[in-house]
Amino acid sequence: METKLVEDSYNFCKQICKNASTTFYSSFSALDYERRKAVHCVYALCRWIDDIVDGDDEPIVKDSIELKTQTEERNKILLEIHAGRNLSNSEDIHNQRLMALVDIRNNLYRASEGKIHSNDHPIFIALQDVFKRYPIRVQDFETVIEGMEDDLFSVQCNTWDELRAYCYKVASAVGLILIEIYGYEDRAARLHAIDLGIQMQLINVLRDVNEDLERGRVYLPKDVLSQHNIDISDLTNPNLSNNNSWKSFIREYLEVVKQHQTSAMHLFEYLDAKSRVQPRIMQEAYSKIFDDIIKRSGDIFSTPIELSTLSKISLWMKINYMKIKSKMSTE
Repeated sequence: METKLVEDSYNFCKQICKNASTTFYSSFSALDYERRKAVHCVYALCRWIDDIVDGDDEPIVKDSIELKTQTEERNKILLEIHAGRNLSNSEDIHNQRLMALVDIRNNLYRASEGKIHSNDHPIFIALQDVFKRYPIRVQDFETVIEGMEDDLFSVQCNTWDELRAYCYKVASAVGLILIEIYGYEDRAARLHAIDLGIQMQLINVLRDVNEDLERGRVYLPKDVLSQHNIDISDLTNPNLSNNNSWKSFIREYLEVVKQHQTSAMHLFEYLDAKSRVQPRIMQEAYSKIFDDIIKRSGDIFSTPIELSTLSKISLWMKINYMKIKSKMSTE
C-alpha cells in the first residue's frame, strides 16, 4: 500500500484525537513519532465505536447479505446474553448500530491479517500498519467491542464483579492494547494496566450517573445500593447526596476506586520516561475528578463534574514538564 495513503490515514486518526480532547492529545506528543501515530489510531477507533453506540455518529455500512446474516447471528447471541433486558433503542436503530459493530469487527480481523485495501476506511488502513509494527492483539479490540455491545441494551450491573467486568471490557482492554505500543519488559505491567483502566472507568461511571440514566443505563451495582437502602429510582432525586445512605454508599465506592488506584500507580514503573507521560496524565486527570467528588462529599447530582480550566492548565504544564524531563533522561 502506498506510503502517502498510510500517512494520510494516520493523519485522519490524529485529527479525531485532536478534536476529541486537547489535553489527552497533548499528552500523546511525548511519544516518539511512530508510537504516537499508533496511539492516535487506536484512540480514533475506540472513539468511533463509542460514538456509534451512543448515537453521536451515524453508521454508514456497505450492506450485504453476508453482513446481514452475521448481524442476525450476533444479535441472537446478544439477546441470549442479555435475556430479560430491553433494547436501548428502537429495533431498527439497534440493528443498524449492531451491524456497524459487526462490520468493524470484520475489518479488525482483516487489518490484523493484512487484508485491508486502499479503498477501505482510513482508520483500518492505519490500523493495518499498527498491527505490522506492534504485538497488539485483535482479541483486546474484540473485548472493547463486546463492552460497547452491552450498551445496546438497558444496562444494570448488580455486583462489584459485574461492574469491574464492564470496566475491564471498555477501558482495561484499551490499556492492554496501548502498553503493547508503549513497550514493557515485565508482564506485571499488564496487571497494573488493567487496574488503571478499571480505576478510570469507575470514576467515569460515578461522574456520568445522570447522563447514563437518561440513556437507560445504570452501572452502579444494584445489590450494593440495596445494602445501603438505596433504590435505583432514588438516583433521579437531585437531593440524594444529602441522604446518609448515599454517603455510606459513596464511602464504599471510593474505597473500591482507591484499591485499583493503588495498583494502577505501579504501572509507570514499567514504562520508559516517554511512554509513561500519556497514561500518567490520564491518571492525574481522572484523579482530579475523583478528588472533586470527594470534596463534594459525593454530590454528583447538583452540577456536572468536569475538569476546571485551572485543572486543564495544570495538566498542560505537567505534560510539558514531563516531556522535558523525559527528553533529558534519554540524552
